[in-house]
Amino acid sequence: MHRPLPPFLATVLLITACGTAPPPAVVEHAATHEVRDDLRRLYEAERVQGSLVVHDAGRDHWYYIDSAMAGHATLPASTWKIMGSLIGLESGVVRDADHVLPWDGVQRDRPELNRDLSLKEAYHVSAFWYHQRIVREIGPERFQRWLDTIPYGDRDTSGGFDQCWVRGGLEITPREQVVLLERLYRNELPFSQRTMDIVKGIMVQEETPEHIHRGKTGWADLDGRWIGWYVGWIEPRDGRGPFFFANRLIMEDTTSATFAAARKSIALRALDELGLVGAGK
Repeated sequence: MHRPLPPFLATVLLITACGTAPPPAVVEHAATHEVRDDLRRLYEAERVQGSLVVHDAGRDHWYYIDSAMAGHATLPASTWKIMGSLIGLESGVVRDADHVLPWDGVQRDRPELNRDLSLKEAYHVSAFWYHQRIVREIGPERFQRWLDTIPYGDRDTSGGFDQCWVRGGLEITPREQVVLLERLYRNELPFSQRTMDIVKGIMVQEETPEHIHRGKTGWADLDGRWIGWYVGWIEPRDGRGPFFFANRLIMEDTTSATFAAARKSIALRALDELGLVGAGK
C-alpha cells in the first residue's frame, strides 16, 4: 500500500513542478534537529536496544537518539489504544470514559484483565480484549475507513482487522507517532472535540503543579522479537513545549528483565537529561 504524501511534502513537490518559489510569508521558520546518540547509554544501562524521537513543539526542535530508526515502521502494539479509543467513542461503540464492557470470562495471565472494565480502566491496564471488541463492533469496512481517514501508519489490516496492531500488518514509525500525538493535542484529528477531550483525559499519567504528562505503553511479541513503546507528551505549566515523544525498544532477547519498565523510564530520563522537564526524577 502506498502512503499519501505528507501535506508539506506535497506542497514542496507542487512548487517544484511549477518552477516557482513560495512567497517568503509561507515559510515562518525551519525546524531544527539534534542527534543525541550520547544518550544511548540510557539504553545500555538497562541492557536494551532502542531509539527515541522528541519534538519540542514550542521551538520546533527535534531530538533523536538513533535517528536512522525514526522512519522505520513496526507494529504499534497497545499504543494503538489511543486511536482505538478515539474511534470507539466517535463511532458510538462506547459512550464515554466510564463505559463498561463485560468481561468475556476468559482467564488471562494478568488478573487485572479478568473483570468488567471501563474504557479508562482498559486503557490503563492495556486490555487487548476491550479494544478488540470495539473494533469487532465497528466492523472491518468501517475500521479500514477510519485508518484511511486519520490516516494511521501504513493502514494495513492484514493478519486480521481485529488484531492487526499486535499480530498483523499495521505498522507505524516513531516520527508518525509523534505527528499523530501533536494532531490530537492541537485538535486536528478527524474526531469531535468531545471525543478528543475524553481521550486526552484518559491518557493522563501524572498531573503536578509543574506539568501534565500523558502517555501510553505498548508491547508486541513478533516472531521471537519484542517490540516495546512508550509514546505521549508533557505539557509544562511554564509555557514551554509541549514535548512530544516516541520511545521504542526492539529486542531479540525475549528474556530481558528490564524491558517492561525501560519503555517508560528511558523516555522520561531522556527528557530530563535533555533539559526539557524534570520527568526522570
